[in-house]
Amino acid sequence: MIRARAFVPAIAAALLFSGCAAAETPAPAGPVAVDVEVSNGQVHAPSDRVEVARGQQVRLTVRSDRPDELHVHGYDRSARLEPGRQATIEFGADIPGVFEVELHESGLALPSLEVR
Repeated sequence: MIRARAFVPAIAAALLFSGCAAAETPAPAGPVAVDVEVSNGQVHAPSDRVEVARGQQVRLTVRSDRPDELHVHGYDRSARLEPGRQATIEFGADIPGVFEVELHESGLALPSLEVR
């Protein structure tokens, strides 16, 4: 009976560690591409919020018919928009939370970024 008790902690540790391995979060897939068009003061985007796994790459591409400044809050990334040209911001989404994306001069809100 004494020998059986000696194995209990070893078995419990093996079960604990094997359960931890199964609960790990899978590695994020490829980059999330978000394409937005701004024309006549209207934002044309696939949704109001984009969900991204923490650690995933984000590629935000915006086209506008007017000059403006694109800004991703929280990550402090920005790009100048010129009519007829696209601007792209790429970054690793390593800060969890919900972040506003906007055009500074017009005040237009683009899809927000939710990093989980």
